[in-house]
Amino acid sequence: MSPQLGIAVGFGAAGVAAALDGIATLLESRAARTTGRPARRRVLRYGVGLTVDFLGWAMTVVALRFLPVFAVQAVLGTQIAIAAVLARRAFHTSVQARDLVAVGCVAGGLGLIAAGATTRTGPVAPEPVVLGVLAVLAVGLGVAALTARTREGAVPRAIVAGLSYGGSRVAVRALLQTPGITLVVLWRQPLAYLVLVFTALGIAMYATSLRRTTPSVPSAVTTLTGVVFPGALAMLLLGDRIRPGWWWLSGLGLVLAVAGVAAVVHHQNTTGSRAESPTAR
Repeated sequence: MSPQLGIAVGFGAAGVAAALDGIATLLESRAARTTGRPARRRVLRYGVGLTVDFLGWAMTVVALRFLPVFAVQAVLGTQIAIAAVLARRAFHTSVQARDLVAVGCVAGGLGLIAAGATTRTGPVAPEPVVLGVLAVLAVGLGVAALTARTREGAVPRAIVAGLSYGGSRVAVRALLQTPGITLVVLWRQPLAYLVLVFTALGIAMYATSLRRTTPSVPSAVTTLTGVVFPGALAMLLLGDRIRPGWWWLSGLGLVLAVAGVAAVVHHQNTTGSRAESPTAR
């Protein structure tokens, strides 16, 4: 397969994964926020969401075969817009102009980051180093998840979820770069078990963050966290590179994405505070 075709396949798979992730976010959010229905129905709805999530994860693995981690994560960031639109219809909420501008900034910024992708790679760290760094990250996130206080809001939990999902993508990318890797020998690879640990942590923390606010806030925070940190980690450990001359555009994209996420979180928190105030009632 030519490099150009590989890039096209990678971006196509990442786009499908983003759509599936946006749908899964809506399904999981409705299941997490529904309290008046039988538990069986809530579990079933959440199970359907997890199934769609798994399909999105499978498409993400295909995308990681051809693209750097930061590019795949950036394309997945378009799920923010998908989740926002679907949430409006599902929860009968209004989307104001500032919300659309904020989501547009996030999507546009992540698009600039993704456009800087290249098939060129740099030096790759030794496998024990990659395994050690990811193992330390998994332990740290596990401790953060276990010690999280129930009163903490959606943002801290969404950050842990984003780091966990990002860690799983870096581990998958490292597995794909392992010489002679096949499904037969996969069970003997420590990285495969780290993928499971990171994914489980991400699902758990993301689910609890969805209970505390509308889907747009956890989706935006998780996505941005899952682009910046694992993207930088993959550059350090796995040789991912940005296209020559695109550093300043990628930096501009990062600034736009951060500003958009901050605006989404601030507006949702302000709206929630007004709704809970005595005067609002």
